Amino acid sequence: MWSSRPLVRSALLAVSGISAVLLLSACTVEPLNASRTDSSLATGNVSTSTRDVLASITVNDVKTRTGQQVRNALLFALNGGREPAGGQYRVNLTVTTVNQKLAVEQNTNEPTAAQVRVFAGYALVDKESGATVSSGKRNALASYDRTPQSFANERAERDAENRAAKQVAEQIYLSLASTVAGL
Repeated sequence: MWSSRPLVRSALLAVSGISAVLLLSACTVEPLNASRTDSSLATGNVSTSTRDVLASITVNDVKTRTGQQVRNALLFALNGGREPAGGQYRVNLTVTTVNQKLAVEQNTNEPTAAQVRVFAGYALVDKESGATVSSGKRNALASYDRTPQSFANERAERDAENRAAKQVAEQIYLSLASTVAGL
């Protein structure tokens, strides 16, 4: 007796294959550092490479140690750590840090674990017009253990701040790259 199961299975496979091809043909994928001739980056004397625009972004000075860590990591991500001359855009940063004790030992009432949260607000500003192109807030969290040794605690806290600052800088960089690629 003849069965229609292989025929149905073949038809379903063909339909799902065609559907997948049609869905994927509508996708456009391009690297963040691509050069584009159809964007506003390609007008005037501005470079058409997103990477070139990112490398020319300057970052304002900050006043705290953690803020400086965020700024340094962001500058390194943008342009290898060099302070660029000129450029079309500037990033204004505001960085705050919050330390929080998490676990307390019952007998001594001393904290055994803590965490550092770094909050960063940023604004990408056009240098010529002073208009804000993009802005946002990012934060990162880093935990650390506390011991009875004060120097070890200070060093662990500082290392946690550095880790969180680097994470925040990476988040800001990705946001800036996405913004610049869409201009």
